[in-house]
Amino acid sequence: MKKVRSISMNKKYGKLLLGSLAVGAAAVLVDALLLEKYFFDVKTFNIGENGGGKQLKLVLLTDLHFKQHLLPHHRKLAAKINELEPDLILITGDTLDSSGTLHPMDAFLSLLHQRIPKAAIPGNNDYKAAPDLSSLKNIYKKHNCDFLVNESKLYLLRGERLLVTGLDDFIEGESDVAAAVADVGHEKHHLLLVHSPLQQETAMKKIRMINRGRSRDEQLQIRYIFAGHNHGGQVRLPGYVPKLPLKSGGYVNGWYNQQPPYLYVSKGFGTSTLPFRFFARSEVTVFKYSM
Repeated sequence: MKKVRSISMNKKYGKLLLGSLAVGAAAVLVDALLLEKYFFDVKTFNIGENGGGKQLKLVLLTDLHFKQHLLPHHRKLAAKINELEPDLILITGDTLDSSGTLHPMDAFLSLLHQRIPKAAIPGNNDYKAAPDLSSLKNIYKKHNCDFLVNESKLYLLRGERLLVTGLDDFIEGESDVAAAVADVGHEKHHLLLVHSPLQQETAMKKIRMINRGRSRDEQLQIRYIFAGHNHGGQVRLPGYVPKLPLKSGGYVNGWYNQQPPYLYVSKGFGTSTLPFRFFARSEVTVFKYSM
């Protein structure tokens, strides 16, 4: 009698275990295929001067990876950005997926308030998708966005000067730091946009070389570097990232560098290669920059 009861109990616990595993597997699939891809975090950081005066709101977007269509989560993203009312939007590459088209990019940018100035740089997938960068530049220009390819742009925002330098992608493009800052002197608030965070290492070596040849009051002072490319690993386990993209440099996401220029690597918004994320929720990043 006890043996029969034991077998019955084992079957009961076995069914409970299988049921739990099935629920767990379903939860993982829902998280990977839906939640982390279509629902995003809004991360906010206070940067700049401690106890400073005016505060600018900067929004960082990266790795949108538009493919063939504008999807509902893209519309949700645009609505959120408009709600945030940023002073400047920064886009650090891979707006297009490697097989993407220009139409969803154009449609997304049209949803953003056109009065908001924007600055963008190319990523490696933009090069693969677009026949030439002029097509991207034309669409960006149409939507009040400067496409900075080894260029710098001075923005006057609420009466404050903010200089943004954008570098070409160093995987598919030709990054040229010297050309990007040729006409730039010392600016108190100077940002650098790169697609891959690894690019900051060669860029800052070049900046140090340039500064050695300049007088002190003309030396470049970059305060922050913003990057994407790595998707936060896109598919990862707690404390472990199985694979990062080419030329990622081992950076994953978040803040790096112990002293200026501080580097922030965003997990980005879209997906590449695999059509899902896991433990790497999409994000839009807000910087409250005290001047």
